[in-house]
Amino acid sequence: MNHRDTLFENQFMELKTRFSKAGLEEKKFLALEFSKWATQQLAQLGIKPSTFVLKDELGNSSTPKKNRIHPQISSQKIFDFLNIRAVVNNNDLLRQITENIVQVIWLQDIETNQIFYISPAFETIWGRSIQGMIADPSSMLESVHPEDRVQVLVSKPRINHKPISQVYRIIRPDGTIRWIHSRAFIIDDAKGKPCCHFHIAEDTTDQKQIELKLRKTLDRSREQFDLSHKMSLVRKPEAVLKTLMSAHEFQQAFRSALIFFDDAAVGIDRGVEFSAAWQSSQSLHPWTNEFSLYEDLSFLQILQANQIVIISNVNEDPRLSPAVRNLLQEEHIKMIMAFPLIALGTWLGCLLVYFPKEQHFDHIELRHLKILIDQTTITLFNLQLLEDAEDSRHEAERANEIKTEFLAMISHELRTPLTSIKGFATTLLADDVIWNPQEQREFIQTINLETIRLQELIDHLLDLSRLEAGMLPITLEPHSIYEIFEDTESQISILTAGHILQKNIPLNLPMLLVDARRIAQVIVNLVKNSSIYAPKGTLISITASIHGSFLQINVSDQGPGISPSDFKKVFKAFKRGTNAEQKYLQGAGLGLAICKGLVEAHGGRIWIKKKTVIGASISFTLPLNLPKNPVIN
Repeated sequence: MNHRDTLFENQFMELKTRFSKAGLEEKKFLALEFSKWATQQLAQLGIKPSTFVLKDELGNSSTPKKNRIHPQISSQKIFDFLNIRAVVNNNDLLRQITENIVQVIWLQDIETNQIFYISPAFETIWGRSIQGMIADPSSMLESVHPEDRVQVLVSKPRINHKPISQVYRIIRPDGTIRWIHSRAFIIDDAKGKPCCHFHIAEDTTDQKQIELKLRKTLDRSREQFDLSHKMSLVRKPEAVLKTLMSAHEFQQAFRSALIFFDDAAVGIDRGVEFSAAWQSSQSLHPWTNEFSLYEDLSFLQILQANQIVIISNVNEDPRLSPAVRNLLQEEHIKMIMAFPLIALGTWLGCLLVYFPKEQHFDHIELRHLKILIDQTTITLFNLQLLEDAEDSRHEAERANEIKTEFLAMISHELRTPLTSIKGFATTLLADDVIWNPQEQREFIQTINLETIRLQELIDHLLDLSRLEAGMLPITLEPHSIYEIFEDTESQISILTAGHILQKNIPLNLPMLLVDARRIAQVIVNLVKNSSIYAPKGTLISITASIHGSFLQINVSDQGPGISPSDFKKVFKAFKRGTNAEQKYLQGAGLGLAICKGLVEAHGGRIWIKKKTVIGASISFTLPLNLPKNPVIN
């Protein structure tokens, strides 16, 4: 027997042994391989090959799948393939190694991409069958994540035998994604010609996830440092807010706002001040009704001091009133995040962030945002301290000027009615003039009006002094707001005689525990201001309505309005708005300061509404329940 016959005999016996031990599918595969090899051998001998038909164990004829065997596989490669499988399976040591290592090993033909061998770990990592992968080698690439396929395709071992290493993702049949670290190099045949790729791959998902988490942690730490540094360089709340909104987690937000409580010690119930706003694009239209949202007590009461408030779906959240929901829907707001601003244990206000679509944040992202918000709060708090210190310095510098101005103003306000009273009284007492009864009555009426004006000024000074000392008596009794308005009817009618008065005071409003005389004083004072500043013939409107647990009363007019820069100033004693100063209108600047003190003594708040049309609008609230610490006589 020559060498060729010996080789033929050995190959035949190997195939026969493998065939007897194989399962049904592998028998079909081996039979087809054998038939192809046998056909080639017969052709070399000049013998016309027979037609082979495979039969399964039940005797049924079957045709193997076309993609099982690549047409370019040579008999030598079939022989190599069988030898590889036989060596691995017949060598107990190698078999145990391949069955127990966690890495996947596979051999792939350079020309045809046919897989010669693949280790058992493949099924564990890829979640696919070895037989299926051998039958259809293209499914190996199909299992790679679409974003990584090009990388895998171009990253093939080169002929220079330098190994390559790459990291990519695979998608298992159940949809889960795993990270793979693969190394590959070329193996030569006995003649030194490259014949196949040798691949070693391992599942590095756990390590990759840890790496990604560490990278995100580093990115967040870097972002915290960068934003903190940028915030330390700015001096305006608007710039602080703009810096904060550049954070990665806020990339999908399109609006945000900073609001601070008028009185941090009291919190929401005392009202808020709109500090700064931000929008993602200059082309985004301004939110003209935004301040109306922050005037709505039902919305403010949703905010919390000890936690982040998230409204995931504005359209469905039951905490929002219909009016607030409509206001948000008009601006296409889908989600709101409200972050409390805490400094030195005091709740100063909130950062409100608005999203056009629902967003999801895990606990790590929320913790990162909280750190950024805390840094922002400290920056804003320090800016406020600097501003307060600057104001105090200016106030100290102007203390003597203010004292002089105050004395001059009080002297003027007192002297004017006194001069009028003395002049008319002296005229009436003159011996050289005889006045008829009608003229005498007119003089006496003028004296009476000036006396009333003088008495009003003195009462205001006394009220202000008692309010500042916390000694103003407030007698709380059950009253209807409708009843209080009826008591002020005559005064309001006189004040608005030259205007169009419009009142909307429902009869069914609940009873209040208030000092009726003091609340009437507030209403009359506000109407008086409107009648002074609004031109004759224009509208003065008074409304009352329920907002959450408060009754809200609003007095508006069509006068010149109040400048936003004066919103806080006009509620301070002896301070007047720019419009009043320009028109040289009489007044000591005490009315609104007293109104503020009286309303707050009842547990309510008073503020100037930001209007988009001409005129001024002042609102105040009264609690529907007894205030916690009223000054009761």
